[in-house]
Amino acid sequence: MAGLLGLLGITGVLFASIIGRIVDTYSPRLTIGLGILFSAVAFVIFALLGQFFIALIVGIVLLDLGTQFGQVSNQAIVQSINPAASNRNNSIFMFSYFLGGAFATFMSTLAWTHFGWMGVCSVALFFVIVATISHLVLKEPQKIAHAED
Repeated sequence: MAGLLGLLGITGVLFASIIGRIVDTYSPRLTIGLGILFSAVAFVIFALLGQFFIALIVGIVLLDLGTQFGQVSNQAIVQSINPAASNRNNSIFMFSYFLGGAFATFMSTLAWTHFGWMGVCSVALFFVIVATISHLVLKEPQKIAHAED
């Protein structure tokens, strides 16, 4: 059953190019906001209705979309900073991305050990709140600067 739920992760793969076009057409600020919103709704669903199979499916799809919106948007921002240093910027971005993921996994493991499922959802919602505050304070660019611009 877990493997079947894991297959829902294909949602992000299927929508990556669409999300990329949305980032280019509108703004990474909008798409990062959407990613935060989708992730927040997913964890609220997990916390309140996680015992229902259909809620897990909806939550997984929303979380995968939220993550993909954030990933594609942030990658576009990083790539636009300095096209000549694209590889170096991407390396720093991916290192930071995985470091953050490892830290969140560690915190979620602690939360699971002491508080179970609600602890994990609480840790996730804490990180969503941090992301929301960062989004409001840091103000991602409205448009991506492309090499041809």
